[in-house]
Amino acid sequence: MIRAQYGRRGLTLVLKGHAASAPKGQDLVCAAASTLAFTAAAALRDEAERFYPSVVQRPGELRIACEPASGSRKACRRLLDTIWVGFELLARDYPAYVKAEKEE
Repeated sequence: MIRAQYGRRGLTLVLKGHAASAPKGQDLVCAAASTLAFTAAAALRDEAERFYPSVVQRPGELRIACEPASGSRKACRRLLDTIWVGFELLARDYPAYVKAEKEE
């Protein structure tokens, strides 16, 4: 199971685990979660001068944090909120494989 955690106040996104909804290389739930996570990381990196992103990837885990420059907190939160909608949809549609937890 993939556990997605969004720390809205701290502007962090943490993914742990694997969906295991299909054999390796055929797991569409895992592919969708990975696409969302890598999109968030790339979008933050594209705005690196405003968001100062931190992305740490280990086997079975991805941690993304945003340290926004002065005046950029709302923009960073808006970006992560948008990505988070995708994780909520995955959790709703595939509850056996994705759990989404948001901390305000």
